[in-house]
This record gives sequence, structure tokens and C-alpha cells, in this order.
Amino acid sequence: MTDESTDNEAAEDESSAGDYPDLMRRIEMIEGIMEAPDHFVERLYDHYGKSMVGSAGRAAGVAAGFAVGGPVGGIVGGVVGSKVAGNLTSNDGPLFSENAPAAVGAYPHAHRVGNLLFVSGIGPRQAGTDEIPGGPIKDADGIPLDYDVRAQTRAVIENIKIILEDVGSSLEDVVDCLTFLIDMDRDFAGYNEVYAEYFGEILCSRTTVAVSALPTAIAVEMKVVAKL
Repeated sequence: MTDESTDNEAAEDESSAGDYPDLMRRIEMIEGIMEAPDHFVERLYDHYGKSMVGSAGRAAGVAAGFAVGGPVGGIVGGVVGSKVAGNLTSNDGPLFSENAPAAVGAYPHAHRVGNLLFVSGIGPRQAGTDEIPGGPIKDADGIPLDYDVRAQTRAVIENIKIILEDVGSSLEDVVDCLTFLIDMDRDFAGYNEVYAEYFGEILCSRTTVAVSALPTAIAVEMKVVAKL
């Protein structure tokens, strides 16, 4: 190979890089992430995670010729630890949160399909204790008890919030909500009041239905679909 041809190839490389200034800035951002201390990167992800990782992932995908979420997720995830690694991967499938109440059947907290999260029906039970804020609707013998549907509704939405944030989404990303109430006449007003506190500005689509019972001694259960 002649010096002239080497110089021409170098010039072509510089020209190609110069044609994509936005790409180069994103590559530099990934390099900065990989060199930063773990605690700094985790804090950065907590504040800017989804948008930052999405942009960086696309840039690296162009540069390396790989699909978004493959090698990029592994490389950056290796730097920042398992918490962020889980958020960076883009594989479809079941997702679990250690901070949410345990499922009462063979199902995950959420299931990812592309850029959508389908969250399973969630009640007000508390993780680790199964305590029901607002009290259960009946005792162990099936005798009805008084309960606070507002407290139950708030606990349900907080559980959903935990699951969404643990898998890289948020309440603000919810696009659809399905709610089950065991007593529409008694509970709709209280449930609706608390719901509006959380979703009054988000304005996702919503369906509320009455059911005769739910799997545990609760009055309200909700399931949502959210964007990633």
C-alpha cells in the first residue's frame, strides 16, 4: 500500500466522522459513562436514564453496526452494575421487581413487548408483609370488614409506580389503565378521587369495571400499559 493511498483512506475516515457530528458527540458520551465512577453513573441514570440511554444506545448501534440494546447494553451495564444493566437491555419477556408485592400466581410483575410494558394486575398489598393499607375487606373467616378504598387505591398506584420505575418506565409513561372494583357503588368516588391525584395530568385511557371478587381480601386492583 502506498503512502498516497494511506493518506486518502485517512482523509476519507476523517470526512466520514465529520459528516456525523451528532454521532461523535454521542460516542463521546458513552466513553464518558464507561470511565465515570459507578455511583455517579447510577445517579445519572436515576435522573436521566431513559432518554440518555436511548440516545447513547442508538449512536453506538450506528457506530458498531449492532442492534440497539445488544452489545451496548452489556458494555454499559458492566460498568454501572446489575441495576442499570437490567434497564438497558431491550429483550422482550417477563420482568420482576424485588420491591413490589409477590405475585399470587405464575405471572411476572410486567411483560415487555418492544417499547411497551404490560403490567400485571396489582393490588394494595405491601412488599414483604402483605399488609393491606386501608384494611382488608374481610377477615380470615370471611366476615366482611370496613375498609378505606382511598388508602387501598393509593397503595395500588404506588405499587405500580415502583414496578414501572424498577423496569425503566414511570407513571408519566402510562397510556392505558384497567381497574377492577368489588363494589362500584360504594367505592368508585373514593377510588376516582385518588386516581385523579396521580393521573389527572397524565390522562391515559381508562376502563373501570365491577367484579364480584379479587384473589386476596382487597377492594381494588389495577393493571396498566406503559411506554419505555
